[in-house]
Amino acid sequence: MRIKVISNILEFEDLEEDWNRLFRSKDNYSTFQSFEFNYFSWKFLLNKSNNILSIVVLYDGTTIKSILPFYIDRRLKLRFINDIHADFCDYLTDIEIDFDLVVKELKSNFRIRHFHLINLRTNSCVLENKLPDYCKILTSSEYLTLPLEKTDSFPSNFTQFVYRQKRRLKRILKKYPTGILELISYPENDFPLKEIQELRKKMIDSSVRKQDFLDADFLNLIKVLYDSKKLKISVIKLDNQISALSFFFQRKDEYSFWIDMFDEKQMINLYHNTLFIKTITEQQTAVFNFGRGNYSYKIQNFSPKIEPLFSVNIFRSDFSLKIYQLKLFLITFVKSVFRKIK
Repeated sequence: MRIKVISNILEFEDLEEDWNRLFRSKDNYSTFQSFEFNYFSWKFLLNKSNNILSIVVLYDGTTIKSILPFYIDRRLKLRFINDIHADFCDYLTDIEIDFDLVVKELKSNFRIRHFHLINLRTNSCVLENKLPDYCKILTSSEYLTLPLEKTDSFPSNFTQFVYRQKRRLKRILKKYPTGILELISYPENDFPLKEIQELRKKMIDSSVRKQDFLDADFLNLIKVLYDSKKLKISVIKLDNQISALSFFFQRKDEYSFWIDMFDEKQMINLYHNTLFIKTITEQQTAVFNFGRGNYSYKIQNFSPKIEPLFSVNIFRSDFSLKIYQLKLFLITFVKSVFRKIK
């Protein structure tokens, strides 16, 4: 087995064919493992800072068997490409990987203070392959999933709900009786850049999001994903104007929400989510993935299953590990307090 580390964008681009082959080989990969998401995340978001591309490629002869899409940030932390915006991270492989060899190869090429691989689902390749004893596996976050059967009498498919809870979903749908849901995708529909920018401005002006929310570079990434048919958009129209939209991914019967946008109308985002779920389950049995994060309003209204996400870490010392765990605890505590205040 031969290991190569790729550190420039031209060699990155040359990986596309093999990347797509590995990506299609397993059903448990998400769009966040696709070539388009990783390549254009690097090109638009990460290439401009003091980051170092460090993609690990494993060969059997001349055949690429594994691609590990890493980079090293300015704090010398090794990470998955665009892990901050990816709900789920993983590497691509069709063989078992000896991660100890990967670590040694990276350390021989770069100065790395901390290996920090986050947003790993239980069935990720990272966790399914054997890891060295010096790797620390920690809980990093959560994600929410909601499997529902097809129905022509929504919300009867929320079988875990009592009458009162189902009635609440019906009341949400009555909030905007003239609302229209549209699902748009390429090439049938143009990318709605103007409407996205208008909603972005409203969210920033109302302090719902910060000034850097969906900046020009990030919108470039979203548009590429849309134009490559990796991403679709759901919109809510009221009086022929878009009041809410969601960027989502669809893979077979799984619908994964990524980014929600909405104006100042009361409960418009919750209304959008509910109408989307109703519309899809009138057509098919489906799984709805609300993505990374523990959102109280989604838990209260939809009662999804809470799934753990893990991180794999390699620290310079036990002291560094304890400092990291303390920081993680403080961040979690502050977030929980902030949610209660809101």
